[in-house]
Formats: sequence, structure tokens, C-alpha cells
Amino acid sequence: MRSNAHILRSLPAVKLLGRYQGTNGQIDIVECSWDGTRVYFEEGVRQSQATPDGESVFTYVKLMDELLSRSEQILVLGCGGGNLATRQWRLGKRLTIVDINPISFVLAHRYFDLPDDLPCIVSDFRKFVFDDRAYYDGIAIDVGGPGFRYAEEFDAETCDAIRARLAPGGRIVMNVTVAHDIDPTPDRIAARLAGEELRTWIVDEQFVEDRNAVIACVPEKTLGSPAALDRVMRHSHERWAIRRGRLRNRDLTNGSR
Repeated sequence: MRSNAHILRSLPAVKLLGRYQGTNGQIDIVECSWDGTRVYFEEGVRQSQATPDGESVFTYVKLMDELLSRSEQILVLGCGGGNLATRQWRLGKRLTIVDINPISFVLAHRYFDLPDDLPCIVSDFRKFVFDDRAYYDGIAIDVGGPGFRYAEEFDAETCDAIRARLAPGGRIVMNVTVAHDIDPTPDRIAARLAGEELRTWIVDEQFVEDRNAVIACVPEKTLGSPAALDRVMRHSHERWAIRRGRLRNRDLTNGSR
């Protein structure tokens, strides 16, 4: 999720807690005095915002959390502030977290209360899924950052490797950045991740540019608990909505895959 970091950091009610150099550039951690939340900026992009005990303020994180409610053994690709992993750990789930940026784990522990005993693996997510031999009934994906190209990073081969790590009945949830309403990125990646086995759903806010969208690839005919998802979507002024994915894996030609 993007924000004007320079304006926010210049406000007198914002305190800079730390400045670090990460794999993808400068990382600033700031604290907002009006609500006590902490913000994780990477090269000016707001990657996480949460309370000091790791409770995210982002709707997309809360949606991913709800969509993983049936999962017990979860692979989390991407750390940032570690808010999704922290929430899942508190619900008693078993987790493995992978991130290419080692400083992310340090900052998640220091500023966002990521539990110390969670397995944290420093690796490119693609290398990890190609090498891994474990199976998970939930895979959560929240990778990105300055200059990240979703369509290239999540090509057909990579998406097949991610899906291959699913146990029977497992599901994949992923956060992507969408440029505008006709951006095909979420539907194409959803189709690649789902293959022919899973059903695809997209949850996002229409008419908002450069927004977050949650991809869900699930084995069931319906998407979770409608009442629970509605509570998450209605908790703020944002206007989130659920729709079916527009593509199936077989719809993708070799050129568009």
C-alpha cells in the first residue's frame, strides 16, 4: 500500500524509531502519536502499519487472516512487519516465514512483536518453493516492494511450484497491487496459482488506483464465511467487494501465461 512517506515523516506528531538499509533500499520505522501505530516504510512505500503488539490496521491483512481460518500449517511468503504471521501464531497455527530481506525479521521482532520462536527463513521465495518438500494447508503470499513486477515474478512455473506445496484441501491467499480497474494482473496470477484444481476469487476496492487486492484460490465452491468476511470489509470507510476470478488456467495462452 502506497503513501506519501515524506509528508508523513515530516509531521511533528510522527516519531522516527529507526532507519535501516535493507535489500531493496532504505527502511524507516515511524510511530504515530495520535494512535500509537507503527509504520514500516521501504523506499517510501508503506509496507506495514500496526500497533506495537503487531495488530495490522490494513483491511487486506485482516481479509487474508480470515481466509486462512481453515488452515493449520501455513507457509508465509513475505514478512514486512510480520503482522499476518503474528496473528496466525496467536490463533495457534504452525507457521514458516520466508523473506529475502533478513532485516525484515529483525524489525518485525523489534517493532511489531513477531514471536521469537517462529521459523524465519532468509531466501528468495521462488528458490524456496522450488526446493521445499513440505506440504501446507495454507499458503499466504505478501511479497513486493519498490520496482517489484508481479507478472514476471509469478510466472506459470513459479505458480505451479507454489501450488505443488499444498496439502489436499489447502488454499492460497495473496496480496497484489492493482493499478486500476482493468489491470489484468490479479486475474492472471489467480488463474496461474489455481491451476485446474482450485476456484479463484478476488477481493478489492473498485475505482481506487494503486490499490491492494487479495487473491484467494480455494477448493470450496464458496469463499469462506460470508458474515465473517463482511465484518472485515465493513470495518472502515473502505468499499471492498468480492468477485469471482475472470480467468481459468486453461484460458491463458502460452503468450499471456
